[in-house]
Amino acid sequence: MKTFKLVKLQIVENDSIRDFNLVDGLIINKEDEKQTWILEAFLPAEKIDFFKRIQQNREDLEVRAVISSERNDPASLFAHVHDVRQIGDKMSVLFTGHLRNQRNEYAEELLDHLVSGSDLEGTDLVHAFKEQMKAKPRLKKV
Repeated sequence: MKTFKLVKLQIVENDSIRDFNLVDGLIINKEDEKQTWILEAFLPAEKIDFFKRIQQNREDLEVRAVISSERNDPASLFAHVHDVRQIGDKMSVLFTGHLRNQRNEYAEELLDHLVSGSDLEGTDLVHAFKEQMKAKPRLKKV
C-alpha cells in the first residue's frame, strides 16, 4: 500500500463540481487487483448531513482528489461513502473507490468542445485549452 496526502476534495454533481474545505486528508492506494483506493477527508462538520445521506443511500459518486500538491491535476475516482464520524466540530468521511482513467479522454473532449463551441483560434484557443485543463470544468455531453 502507498499513502499520499489529500490536498483538495471535490464531488461532481450533475454538471457542476462541489468543492469542500478540507482540513486534512489522506489517500491510500491499496495496490490490490481491483485497484482500490481509500480516501479519508477531515472536514468541518457543517456538511455532515450531506455525507450521511449519501452513505445511507449508498450512492456512487465521482470524486476528484488532488494528491500531494495543489499544482497536480485531480484524480477522478468512482467512490462511495464508507463511513462518516463527527469529531468535535469536525468530521471524518471515509470513501472507498476506484480510479477513473480519463486524462486523455478529457483532453480530447475539451479540445472538441472549444473548437466546436467557440470562436477561439490560434493562441487564444491554446490559452483557453491550457487554462481549462488546469480548472477541469465539467463538460456537458451533447
